[in-house]
Amino acid sequence: MKSKYRRAVESVIAQEAKLAEVTHLHAGAAAREKELAEALRLNQQTLARYEAYVSEIESQMTINVQV
Repeated sequence: MKSKYRRAVESVIAQEAKLAEVTHLHAGAAAREKELAEALRLNQQTLARYEAYVSEIESQMTINVQV
């Protein structure tokens, strides 16, 4: 009976350690997801600005060609 109890307690301790590790990994992943979401948003904004700039230059080129 003591052997069963010892194995059960060891299993609880091992599972608690695994849970702590997974909790730590999850927190890191959540923080990384926030960082990546912000990087994605900034890149999308930058792309939109570049596209608008290209469009503006293209419209100026069209006006200059027609003149």
